[in-house]
Amino acid sequence: MAYGLRVKKADGTVILNTPDMVGRIRYSAVVASGASGSTTLSDIAGKTAYALSIPLEGAKIAHSVSISGTTFSWTAQSNARMASSISLVLVILTD
Repeated sequence: MAYGLRVKKADGTVILNTPDMVGRIRYSAVVASGASGSTTLSDIAGKTAYALSIPLEGAKIAHSVSISGTTFSWTAQSNARMASSISLVLVILTD
């Protein structure tokens, strides 16, 4: 198993064995509605990273997020029908 999670009891018995990659949160922030920004995460170079944005206000749009190299960016989104939301932005690493 190259990646995954294996949990054993004290006696060595396997109680959880999954070949799925398990992610860890590398970066998180709550960003204001209408705000855009970025941060450099030099330790994510060469690793598998995922960017996520979760709206924290109902019926509003979460921020758009992206990763380019070691830069994680977020941009406020809105349209004629929905305003930008306060958002939780995250970078998850699986390597």
